[in-house]
Amino acid sequence: MALTRPTPEALQPLDMARERASCAFRIDDMACLFAGSRSRRDRARWLLSLLKADPEATFDKTMRPFQGRTERFLKGQQIALRYFELRNRYGLQKEDRDMLRLFLDEYITLQVHESMGHPTVERQSSEEQWRAWGPLIESGRWLLCYAQTEAAHGSNLSGLRTTATFVEPSKGKGTQDGDDDGEWEIHTPEPSASKMWIGGSGSTATHAVVMAKMVIRGEDRGMHPFLVPLRDPATHQLLPGRTALDMGPKMGAASMDNGVLSFDAVRIPRTNLLARFQTVDRSGTYAQRNQQAKALMRGTMTLVRVGLCEIAAHHAARATLVAMRYAVVRRQGSSSSSSSSSSSSSSSLRLEPQIIDYASVQQRLFGAMASSWALTFAARHMRAIYNALQRDLAADRLDTPLLQQVHGHTSVLKAVVTTESLDVVQRCRRSMGGHGYSQASGLSDLEVQQPLANLTYEGDNHMLLAGPAANFLVKQLRSSSHPPELSYLDDGQTTAPPASGDDGDRIASQTWQLHVVGHRAARLVRALADLRGARQDSGSGSGKSSSDAKATSIRANLDSNLATRASKAHGHFFILYAFIHTVDAIRAEVGPSSTTTPAMLAALDRLRTLYFLDVCLLAPDALADYTEDGSLGLATIDACRTHRARILAELRSDALGLCEAFDLDDWYLGSPLGSSDGRAYQRFLDWIRLEPLNQSGPLGARDSDGVLLGFRHTLGRLTHGEATPWNAHYAAQARL
Repeated sequence: MALTRPTPEALQPLDMARERASCAFRIDDMACLFAGSRSRRDRARWLLSLLKADPEATFDKTMRPFQGRTERFLKGQQIALRYFELRNRYGLQKEDRDMLRLFLDEYITLQVHESMGHPTVERQSSEEQWRAWGPLIESGRWLLCYAQTEAAHGSNLSGLRTTATFVEPSKGKGTQDGDDDGEWEIHTPEPSASKMWIGGSGSTATHAVVMAKMVIRGEDRGMHPFLVPLRDPATHQLLPGRTALDMGPKMGAASMDNGVLSFDAVRIPRTNLLARFQTVDRSGTYAQRNQQAKALMRGTMTLVRVGLCEIAAHHAARATLVAMRYAVVRRQGSSSSSSSSSSSSSSSLRLEPQIIDYASVQQRLFGAMASSWALTFAARHMRAIYNALQRDLAADRLDTPLLQQVHGHTSVLKAVVTTESLDVVQRCRRSMGGHGYSQASGLSDLEVQQPLANLTYEGDNHMLLAGPAANFLVKQLRSSSHPPELSYLDDGQTTAPPASGDDGDRIASQTWQLHVVGHRAARLVRALADLRGARQDSGSGSGKSSSDAKATSIRANLDSNLATRASKAHGHFFILYAFIHTVDAIRAEVGPSSTTTPAMLAALDRLRTLYFLDVCLLAPDALADYTEDGSLGLATIDACRTHRARILAELRSDALGLCEAFDLDDWYLGSPLGSSDGRAYQRFLDWIRLEPLNQSGPLGARDSDGVLLGFRHTLGRLTHGEATPWNAHYAAQARL
C-alpha cells in the first residue's frame, strides 16, 4: 500500500492545536489583558450569550450573506426590536449597550438613536427637558435620528443652511401641543440644504435632533440643536411639512435606513431648543451660559469619533484573528520557499508549509496583529480622556482644557485609526488569497460595511488631518504646558534622536521610540506653524491676477501636505504613548496573585516595538520624514529593519495566541474559513451548500430535478439549438 500525505481535513485541526500549545502564555489570561480586565472579558461573553441564546434565533446571521437589501433591512427591524428588548430587560448601561450592538454585527436602524440621538439630548438638554423626554427616549417610545449633514455640507457646521427661525408668541400659529409660548420654524431653504445620510430617518425615527441655524429677528445665532417630531406617534405617518426618503442601496449598511429629510416651515415649541447651554425666552432674548458652550455644539460629533476609534480597532482585531487562523491551517507551496524547518526523508511525503511560515505573510499579518493591539489601547486611552472631560462638564467646569484637547485628539485619531483599521482588514483579506474574496472569509462583507465608511462619515479623513487636526496642533504650540500626549512639543523633545547603530536594546527601548516619534511630530508641527506664519507675513495677494491665484494654490497645497503629515505624526505618537502607558499600568499591577507573567509582558513589548517599526518608522511616509531632516541615518534604518525581522521571528510561536486573545466567538465571526476548530475547507463547503442557487424547494433556485429555475426558457434555448442561429453570411462580411 502506497504511503500518502495526510489530507488537509486531517491536518487542519492538528495544526490549530499545535499552534495553541506553542504559546508561551495562557491565552485566557492574555484575553483578560486585551479586554482591560477579567470582569470586562466575562461581561462581553455574557452579552454575546444573550444573542446566541435568543429563542427565536433572531440574531443568527448564517443566511445573511445570501440576502438582498430589502430582506436585510426587514430582518434588521426584527434584530433592532429584540436588541431593545434585551437592553431594557437587563437595564444595560452605555458600555454594555455599545458592546451588545457591536456583537449584532449589523448596522441596525437604532444605531444612531443609541450612539448619537440619545446622548445628544441627554447631555445638551436642560434638567427639566430631560425629565420630560428622558423616559420616552430611554424606553424606546421615541426613536431618534441625528440630522446634521446636508446634501451640500457635512461636518462644516458654519456652512449648514437649514434654519430655525424664532416666531414670537403673538405671531405664532400654535404648535401641535397648542402652545402659544413662542415657536421655532424649521425650514429647508433649498434642495441642497436637505438633511442627507441621516441614519434611521428613512423609515424608523419618530423624532430628529436637527442641527439648524438659529435666526432671531434676522440675526444669525449659529448652529443649535432642536428636537423635531417627525412621525405621528399613533400611526407612524410623517407629520405635515416633513419629507423623508430612504436613500436606497449603498456599498454596505443594508439594514440602516439612511434618509433624506426636508422641512417646509415646520413649527415646533420654543422649548424644543436643547437648552442646557443656551436659552431663548418668550421675548426672543438669547442667553448663553458660557462662551465655551459654542464648542459643545460639536459634542455629539466628538463622542461618535471616540466610538469610531473603538469600533475600528475591533474590526482590525476581528480581521486579524480570522486571517491568522487561516494562515495556520492553510498549507501551500514548497518548504524551500518558507521559513519552516520541517522536513521529510521523502519528498513525496513532505508536507506543504503552513502559509504562516512565509515571510511575506508574517510581515503582513504580524504587523496587522501589532496594529490591532495598538489601536485597541489607543482607543481605550482616548475613551478615558473623553470620560474625564464628561466629568468636568458634569461639574460645570466648562473652561476645562480637555474640551479643546478632546476635540483635537479625536479629529486626529478618527482619521489615523480608521485608515489604519481599513488597511489591516484589506491586508488580512488579501493574505487569504482567492478564498478571501468569498464572504465565507467573514472579511469581504466586513470591509464594505463600517471599515470603509469610517473613512468618510463624521469628517472625511483627509479633511480632518489637513484641517481641524492640524489647526489644533499648531494652537498647542502656544501653550506653556502640555499633557503627556503632546509632550513632544516641549522644548526638550524637539532635538534629533540619537543614532541607535546596531543596538537592539536601544531600538526596543520605549524611551527611544517615543523620542524618535516625538521628534518627527514636533518638527512637522513647527514647520507647519512656520509655513503659516510666513504666509501671513507675506500676505495672500490680491487674488485678482492669474499669478496670485497660482501662488495661492501652491501655498494651499504645501500647507495641506504638511498639515496632513504633522497630524499623522501626532496620531502615531498618541498611539505609541497609549501602548506604553497601558502596558506600564499592567506591569505596575503585577503581584503575587497576578496572572500576568513575564512571557505575557515580553510579548506585549515585542508587539509595541513591531508597531513602532512597522508603522511609525519604516512605513514609507514616516521614513521619508526621518530621512528628510537626516535625523535617522542609513545605518540606523538598516539596524531597525534587522530588528524588525528578529521581532517577527520571536513572535512566531505566540502569534495565534496573541490573536485568539481577542476572544471573538465563532458564532460572532461568521467565518467558516477562520473557525476555531481549524476545519476551514469542510466548513467552507458546508457554507456553500446554503446558497439558494444550490437548493431546490420554495426557498431555492432549482426545480425538483436540480435544474436552475427558468433555465429551459432562457439559456436552455441556446443549448437546445432553439436560439437565433449563427449567421455565416454576416460573419464573412465582417471579416472582409
